[in-house]
Amino acid sequence: MKIPEAFVHPYFYTKLDSIHITHFDVEDIITVPFKYDIAYYLGAAPHGLPWENTSDSIPSLLSSWKAKEDILNSLHQKRDRKAAKDEMIPAIAWYLQMQFWINGQPVRSISDWKRDVKSLKWKPVNVEERLDFIIKKPELFHAYIQLQQLFTECTKLFYKSKALQK
Repeated sequence: MKIPEAFVHPYFYTKLDSIHITHFDVEDIITVPFKYDIAYYLGAAPHGLPWENTSDSIPSLLSSWKAKEDILNSLHQKRDRKAAKDEMIPAIAWYLQMQFWINGQPVRSISDWKRDVKSLKWKPVNVEERLDFIIKKPELFHAYIQLQQLFTECTKLFYKSKALQK
């Protein structure tokens, strides 16, 4: 399937890209950015969506983030900005997914994510400004630190929302 305009972003997909949405696997949450969200947008979503069952999807994102942190720490110590940027891109996608999914909804747009984030109930303070900085300059060490903090804060919000649901 062709990528919808709402999900076209230079970091993730171009207008010419397409993804296969006939088969879904748990690993797709990590390896194919926004696959479930795009499928939902196109009306081809499978049963068991990640934002409906966050007890499985969010820990998977957090586990991948922990592994990515080690890589990013090493790259920033070496001052390898290009490689750091390349490693930050999937982490930014994971964060965006996590931010929306803990609120029980899919990512609706990458091109207009700021508008959609404003309406979320569970989100870190100043997430729009902080994420905007990260997306504009992902190669910077400070962007990595901001993303690290957003993951930490969002994780706390996730577990708080789970506790309140019970």
